[in-house]
Amino acid sequence: MKVLVITFMLLSATALKAAVPADTLRLTVEEALEIALSENLNIKIAGAELERVDYLKQENWYALLPSVGASGQYSNNILKPVFFSDFFPGGKMEVGSKHSYSIAGTAQVPIFSMALYKNIQLSEIEIRAALESARTTKLDLIQQVKNGFYGVVMMQESLNVLEQSYKNAMESAENIKKMYEQGLASEYDKIRSEVAARNISPTLTQARNGLELAKLQLKILLSLPLSQEIDVKGDFDSFSGLMLTYSIEMMNVEDNSNLKSLDIQLERLNKSYELIRSQRLPVLAGFANYQMQMQNEEFNFNKPWANSFAVGLSLQIPIFNKLSISLKEKQTKVGIRQLEFQRQLLKESLTLSAQNSVNEMRRAGAQLSSDKEAVDQAIKGYEISKVRYSTGAGTVLEMNDSEVALTRSRLNYNQTLYDFIKAKNEYEKVIGKENIEK
Repeated sequence: MKVLVITFMLLSATALKAAVPADTLRLTVEEALEIALSENLNIKIAGAELERVDYLKQENWYALLPSVGASGQYSNNILKPVFFSDFFPGGKMEVGSKHSYSIAGTAQVPIFSMALYKNIQLSEIEIRAALESARTTKLDLIQQVKNGFYGVVMMQESLNVLEQSYKNAMESAENIKKMYEQGLASEYDKIRSEVAARNISPTLTQARNGLELAKLQLKILLSLPLSQEIDVKGDFDSFSGLMLTYSIEMMNVEDNSNLKSLDIQLERLNKSYELIRSQRLPVLAGFANYQMQMQNEEFNFNKPWANSFAVGLSLQIPIFNKLSISLKEKQTKVGIRQLEFQRQLLKESLTLSAQNSVNEMRRAGAQLSSDKEAVDQAIKGYEISKVRYSTGAGTVLEMNDSEVALTRSRLNYNQTLYDFIKAKNEYEKVIGKENIEK
């Protein structure tokens, strides 16, 4: 019985512990980027690729070291080998013994092999390619985290706007209800104001769901548990000042990571062409062979061993290879031309993308001043409509319309700020700028 009670208490404690919500993680954009760059799985994959190509480089360097091997052999000569000669009875004579043993050791060291040196150079290019691939991953992640972070901020700001709109609508409905009870407002105005307030409720629910979805997407980018509660700390309005001071650098896309990766591919293909050409050159290697042999009619080791040792040079000279090298060279040259065309096409595409981002930032900058003025006018219009209605000069429809216009103008203002942020992040990614600040 005691065991059951203790077990029940332990299970209850575990359940209570699991039910306790995790502490809320409060993040700035810099902190979010720091977590992403250390915990994101794509970053870890890029790090593992760097480790792999480093081992590849070591493998190619080790090919210059001597190779040493050993072997042993036992033979049972059921039918012994023979020598043929007219001097032997029957014209042949058996040689050797029934049991034969041999132990051999060999060593070989490359002295001149251009292909080995080209492979080492190729492995160094592979490391640079992996580094640039990791940089591409980093730039993509920075853009995604910034967009995701400020997407959450925008959803929060929009939710605040809708909540304020709902609050205004509820206050108006309550005031009109009191006026109706005092005979100062019609029943139609009372019903119309209550319906207007209720119509905002579904939009509020949708905005809350959108905020939760945006937070989930940000957690995935940061490789955080989906159950972890987060709260972002971002000053959205500060971008209105940044839009006026943000300087567009000279549009140079040469630092774009994709373009640099293509340059490395082009260099790798040129080095592969040199590797193919190196197959026309001779290969010189040194070798050493040591061998111990013994034969016996009985299966034992009581006979003396015979030793032999030799050193020398081995020279391999390609003479005719059925034109395969020439054809491989031509294929590689065609591949080089293709990459050069791809690079030119990619550079033009990146320049266009950068220009589009600049145009979008400028459009957002021009739009923001108009949106700001629209918000100020909508606030003024809403206040006037409330006064007009309270004095009997206005209608409830006029007041509702002015409140809707105020909400729309505030949402448009937030959307314009977010459009600028996305365009700025895209521009910095295209020009290859590793900006881990807002």
